[in-house]
Amino acid sequence: MRHDNLIFICGALRSGSTLTHVILDNHHEIKNPGEFDFLFDQISDGGVFPDVKKYQEWLSLHRIFQSKCLSIDSSLDYPELIDSFIAQLTQVSCVLALNIHRHFDLIPYLFPKAKLIHLIRDPRDVARSSIGMGWAGNVYYGVDHWIETEKSWKRLQKKIAPEQFLELRFEELILSPEIILQRICEFIGVPYSGSMLNYADNSTYSKPDPSLVYQWKKTLSKREIQYVELKAHDLMGSLGYILSEYPLITLGFLERAKLKISNKLFKLKFSIKRHGLMLVLKHRLSRLFKLDSMNKSATLKMNEINKLYLK
Repeated sequence: MRHDNLIFICGALRSGSTLTHVILDNHHEIKNPGEFDFLFDQISDGGVFPDVKKYQEWLSLHRIFQSKCLSIDSSLDYPELIDSFIAQLTQVSCVLALNIHRHFDLIPYLFPKAKLIHLIRDPRDVARSSIGMGWAGNVYYGVDHWIETEKSWKRLQKKIAPEQFLELRFEELILSPEIILQRICEFIGVPYSGSMLNYADNSTYSKPDPSLVYQWKKTLSKREIQYVELKAHDLMGSLGYILSEYPLITLGFLERAKLKISNKLFKLKFSIKRHGLMLVLKHRLSRLFKLDSMNKSATLKMNEINKLYLK
């Protein structure tokens, strides 16, 4: 099928992609149904497609996929199945925009002509925000997914033409929303509509709040800032983010060990608080001993609990 009206919003988790989703979805000529990483997560490096039967089994436990209410045609191979998902999402006279958080460099294996919007946010804010989501116990580990995301974007840029992508910053979207949205609409090929900024009327998200920009300056300690910049300084520089006044540090064995242990303990405590001790044990032990039926049951129960915390 043709993918002329297909846009991918490419940004790290906690980079403002959900806010972008509700803004764009409020445009009468754009449909943005949210996250679709499951389209690419099972493709191996080099563009090797997954076994379609195993992929379908994987989707049966995938919370995001299940929320999309897409039907699976078991007679299709992997690329055909992905095309069928896109066809189910496509509406006449609408641009389809899908949010992707990782594996950007795999997009061309399925959609070589798609347009892409690279959404960037300061990694110091991304790392801080990741703790609140339970993905990391400290900013030293909270910045890791941002680094992997931006590395995958660098790999993608080598595979696409300059006219295929637009880069924008979360900070600019918050501080100058009309200007940035006009730029997005021009890139996508639809007229600008002020209705995009009325998203607060039909979502749980508030209007753009300047206080959301560069929160790390108020919330992170000097050492936490240094943790993030230690890992991310090269990528930050290439993306135009200025380092703090603090010198780059090196970490000794004991400090690294302390950060690693605190990260694991925090994530375990977070999961137990959210899912309960027995369910966490069931999930981990069933995975360890390859008890597939028990693991599937535990995963589905955890998915249902996680839905309660979606904004």
